[in-house]
Order: sequence, then structure tokens, then C-alpha cells
Amino acid sequence: MAAQSADVMLEERRELMVSPTGGNPTRRIAHFLKPSTTSINGLPSLPIPFRIPGTEPQEWPMKVYFHGWKSQKSKWKLWVEALHSAHHSTWKKAGIYDGIMATVYEIRRDDELVYAIAAKWCLETNTFVFPWGEATVTLEDVMILGGFPVLGKSVSAPFKDKEMVETEERLIAERLQVVRTKAQKACQNGWMNRLMGSGSPIEHEAFLSMWLSRFVLSTKSNCTIEKPVFSIAIRLAKGIPVALGPAVLASIYRDLGLLKQTLMALTKIVKYKKKDSVFALSLLAPLRLVQAWVWERFPALRPQPKPMELGEPRLSRWHKVKGPRVENVGVALDLERESFEWRPYARAVGNWDFPKFYGEREEWVLMGSGLDKELQAFAQFLRVCKLVGIDDSMECYFPHRVGMQFGMDQDIPGHVHPRNETPEVAWNNYSKPINDVKLYIPSRFFQADVTTRYLEWWNPSAKKEGNDALVPPGFPAKHNLTDAGEGNDALVPPGFPAKHNRTDAGEGNDALHHDHSTFHAKHGRMDAGDSSDEDQMTIREMFKSIRNLKCVGKNSETASTSTSKTRVVRNDSLINSVDNIFQGVTSSEKGIENANDESNRKTATTAGGLERPKEDSSRSNSESVTMVGGAEEVNEKENESNVGSPAMMGKSEKAMEDAIRSSAKKAPTMSRLEKAMDDTSKIKEMRVMSAIGTIEIPGLDLEARISKLERVVAGLKAERFRV
Repeated sequence: MAAQSADVMLEERRELMVSPTGGNPTRRIAHFLKPSTTSINGLPSLPIPFRIPGTEPQEWPMKVYFHGWKSQKSKWKLWVEALHSAHHSTWKKAGIYDGIMATVYEIRRDDELVYAIAAKWCLETNTFVFPWGEATVTLEDVMILGGFPVLGKSVSAPFKDKEMVETEERLIAERLQVVRTKAQKACQNGWMNRLMGSGSPIEHEAFLSMWLSRFVLSTKSNCTIEKPVFSIAIRLAKGIPVALGPAVLASIYRDLGLLKQTLMALTKIVKYKKKDSVFALSLLAPLRLVQAWVWERFPALRPQPKPMELGEPRLSRWHKVKGPRVENVGVALDLERESFEWRPYARAVGNWDFPKFYGEREEWVLMGSGLDKELQAFAQFLRVCKLVGIDDSMECYFPHRVGMQFGMDQDIPGHVHPRNETPEVAWNNYSKPINDVKLYIPSRFFQADVTTRYLEWWNPSAKKEGNDALVPPGFPAKHNLTDAGEGNDALVPPGFPAKHNRTDAGEGNDALHHDHSTFHAKHGRMDAGDSSDEDQMTIREMFKSIRNLKCVGKNSETASTSTSKTRVVRNDSLINSVDNIFQGVTSSEKGIENANDESNRKTATTAGGLERPKEDSSRSNSESVTMVGGAEEVNEKENESNVGSPAMMGKSEKAMEDAIRSSAKKAPTMSRLEKAMDDTSKIKEMRVMSAIGTIEIPGLDLEARISKLERVVAGLKAERFRV
């Protein structure tokens, strides 16, 4: 955070580089944003993937109000057109021309897309975390897509000019007149009706106040004109640049965090009615920029853009277009590793002029006050800092984690030590000038790479061992899922410390409203209410999980009976059915043990709540008992055996079939058991795990049993659809 010069923001060194999608590495001179690290030792584990609820958004017990995503008013468009000829040169001088003109275009909201991208958000790093890396909305995005300047005065800077003070007093007086109308508030419609076309000497300032309140820096959800924007409007009306970009980006980061927290809390609700409204969330940031950010970078999710006319803002490409229908947006985001566009603004678009930092050749420039403003803005994009909002809220900005978005190569991002800063100090650090140092600007044709060290760090599953070979790149090994960290620590991306100051989210109907407040839900890896986690389990893990949950349901005490019921398992018959299956497997194990009793008597096994007496300790040299969910399991040295007989599975198979049939009459869904049965069709040999070893059953004998179970599952599916 102390970095305030280009030589600290950027470093050049020779490294072994590779494409972020993989390939043959090459050693070359590379450029990295700082801080970075050349060591992978001591870094936290990669984040655990988060999934939003599988139902349609309209069925969620949540209501989100996008107050910063205002609908277009024909009257506002007329006001823009009326003032354009007289003031467009002033708007360009202040750096807000594209920002004003962008408001006459409509970006149709795609709720599913917004929720899916918010689910990828990490509150600790203010980045989207994908299996293939990190990306985020940057100062460059808010300047190019939103048309908001990143250089200039602070949004909270006080007045010193007497004329400006008098203009502010007149605006306050006009606002008071609007409050005295029937609306009893400074509503935006009343403001336009009073001042639009009035010929008042402060009409331009009133127009800019409306623009700021409605489209840029909303501070309240009631569509009013607020006093804090008056000082900004007065400066802009005189052509004085104000750094709106960092304040807008701070509000976007804030609201993405609030939406992510709400989605996390939503997954903790096990039962709810369709008409329940458990969460109400008000978002004030211009999140239309986030949707446009996704469309610019994810080809599979973008609609066909409209051709730009000469002089139109970049956002006009997405005017009234509708995105493609995607079955699972979250999965589509994860699969865009090959096609994700790190620098979409480097591509030629008809009638759009490249900023000066998108040159055809790389170059080094000397930083100073006389440097072109666009190149100074590029340097500002790269600076690690804190962003200050109009309400003095602050959000961390970490461009060194997403260097490829600026054409820089990516190494493992270094840790940024947090500092307790006031908004004034944070703004001073943000705006401190950069002088007498050289800044590297890459060619717009350059394709950035990552170090081999980064690729190994982000994709630990490249070293495939045992079950870890099944783990998607960028996610922790399967054996770490249960101890990767509780609560929000499990959501922290690599290279960043865990955050422990989250508060627990209310469960059920206790959390009735959430409006710009902070809360987090605990994330136990074996939560009965989250079926998406269970869908990823192996058959054995699923059985063990449900047995554990049953023990929790019997032994734990809760504050209320209703809460206890929702926290355990949605259908007791399903637990009993799986327990019956376990008893069948245990019976098979017992038969196997008896068959080998004379040659191998070492211990007894307790599984699924069934107990067998332990053998005399003199018959065994090693015994260890592990407690799992209240049931005892004895871990022994495995003894491989090929003496298995298909007859040994008779009881287990019959118990499974009977349990499935009986539970189908009571359970509305059998998705987890169906998935388990479908998986068995891919197995050529079935292994029955017991305390004395692994018994192999020939594939040909198993095929008949698989076929029989598939017919049972097919019948269950048909019965469910009839219901």
C-alpha cells in the first residue's frame, strides 16, 4: 500500500513463462505488477468452489432491488439532447461526455447472469475467482465502459471559491421547493419538472445533479436528489475533472460483496415456501457495468453487439440487446478458460477510438505532470490502493492480482498488508502524483502469460495423485474439503490471508432484511441443507455423510423443534433407507470375515450403528478405533483377497433395492441415489470395502445386477414424474 511510484508498481525480470491455458514454457523478459512473490511456500490453499441455489432465481426467498440500475426515461433523454449542443465541450473537458451519453442507452438486466457472476466474487480480494484464475472490474473498466474519469478532484473535496458556494446555496434552495410539493421529498421527477428547460442560470448544474443522483452515485433508494452531489455537479459544470471512477468502483465492489453474502446465506435455508421473502436487499451501485463487463469478456455469454455510430460511447454496443439463453451460467463461466478475453478493449471495434495506452508497439514513457492524461490514467489503473466512495466508505483495489487485464504478465500476487487509513489519507495516497520514473506500456497486440510457478500454484491438481486426480484445476484436493477452513476462510483465494471478522447470517426466517449490512453464513462441508455438495460426493462419502447427519439429528439439542428439523435431513425415510443399505453391506462384510476367519482374525468392525464384539486383543497386533458421527469404525491393515463370490452381495443388493423402492413412496426426489446408481454403470468391477480388505467381483457377474438396479431407478424416475 505504500507503493507510490512506478518503479515499485512494476518490475521487469527474466522468467519461465507459459500461456494461462498451458503449453510449452519459454524463458523471456516479462513485466509484472507489484507486489508479487517468487515463492509458493506458506501460501493459503485455493478457494473452495461456491454454487448458488439450483432453482430459478424467481423461486428464491430473496428480493433484490437494483436501485442503481435505473430504467430509461424519455424525458431525461430530451434533457440530454437539449443541453448537448451548448455544453458537450464542457463535458469532454471534465471527462464525463461518454458517461452522460451512455445514460440514454438501455442495458437490459439479466438477473441469472448477475447472480452467477456475483457468486464468483471474493470479498477478501475484490476479485472474481474462477477455476482458471482471477479477474475483476477495474478502474479501466469504469473509465471505458462507464465513461467516468479516474483523475481529478475528490468527490468529497470542499469548496474554496465564493461563487461555487453561492451556486450550491441556490441548488439547496431549489431542492427545498421540490420537497414542499405533494411528494414531500426531493424526488427526481419533481426536480426535472421544475428545472428542465426553465432557463435558470443553474439549469446545467441541476442537470448534472440529476445525472449524478440517478446514474452515478446513488446514496439512497428513494429516487431523490441528494445534497452531497451538488459540489460535484458545480465543479463539473465548470469543466473541472472530478475522479468519479474510484467512487463508482468502490460502490460496485461494495454491492457485489453484499450480493455474494446474501447468496451465501441463501444456501443455508433448507425449507421455505415460494411466497416467503426471507431476504430483501437494496443495491445502489451501477451494476449495469458489471453485466457489460461480462459481455465484453465472455464470448459464450454475450449477445450480438450492435454496431457503434461515430461518437457513441462503448456501452452503446449493448443497447437493448438480450443475452443468449444458457442452461447453467455458473458452469459456463468456469468453462471459459480458453476464450476469456483479458483485454477486450484492445480489439478493433468500428467507430471506436483506442485510448492512447493501446498503441501498436510497446513503449516506456517518462511519468510527469506534462504527460498525456490518458497515459496518466493508465498508470493509475496499476496502483494498489484504497478506493474512497462518496459516503467515505473504502474498498481495496488489487490490480496486481489481475495483471493480464492490463497486458502485463502474471506472477503469484504478493500479500498487501492492511493499513488503518482515514478516507482523507486513502485519497491522498490514491492521488499522489507519479514523477520522473518510467512506465512500461505494452502493445495492444501482446498476449500476456503467467509464470510456470503461478500455474503450478493456481492449479495444484496438475500433480495428480490418487483421488486428487479428479479435482478440477484451481480447486483444493478432495481430501482437504472437510478441513479447508470453516466459515469464510474457505472462500479466500490464494495469496491472501483468511478473514475472521464475519458475523453469522441468520437462518430461516430470522434474517428478514438485509440493507447494506454485513453478515456471513457458516459453511460446513457436510451441511444437510446443501444438496449441491452431496452431488459431488462419492457413493461411500454420501453414505457416511447421511449417517453422520442422522447422529447429529439424534444427539444435538437446538433452540426450537422447527429449526432442528430443517438442519438435519429433509426426509427421514431417505436416511433410514441408506442405513438399511449400510446394514446390507455390513452383513456382506460379516460373511466375508467369517469366510476368512481362520486365517485372518484381527479385529471386528462397527459400521452403520451395528456393533460386533471385538476379538481378543491377543489375536491382533494393531487396532485403532475412529469416531465418525457417533459410530465406531476400526481401521485395520487391508488384506487383498480375490476369494469373493457374487453370492456374498445378495443381501446387500436386496437391501439396497428394497430400501430404494420403499423410500420412493415417501421421498419426493432421489437425485443423490439415482446419481449413485448411474455411476455404477460405468464401473467394470465393484469393490466392497471391509475392515479386512477389498473383495473383487467379476464384471460379468456384476452386469446383471447393474442392469437390475438400473431398471429399479428407471421405475423410480417414472414414479417421481407422475407425482
